[in-house]
Amino acid sequence: MSSYYGMNGSMDAKTYSTEAAAKKIGVSRQTLHSWLGAGNIPAPKSVDLGQRSILLWTAADIERARKLKGTLKRGPKPKKRK
Repeated sequence: MSSYYGMNGSMDAKTYSTEAAAKKIGVSRQTLHSWLGAGNIPAPKSVDLGQRSILLWTAADIERARKLKGTLKRGPKPKKRK
């Protein structure tokens, strides 16, 4: 899901859902939420929709996360057997 409307309602900034942003970055939605929770990337703008809120990712937000992806290692290293 993407929108052509910016935060102020103008047609100047395209935004993406977390699912769409994750696909563009090449990670899962869960990984993206994990990076946000760990503070690895700054949270994009959010919009409150009643009891829920959604994150609106800009191209700049996605590019920052894409750059981070190359610097992170995958999970803990397996233990070596003796």
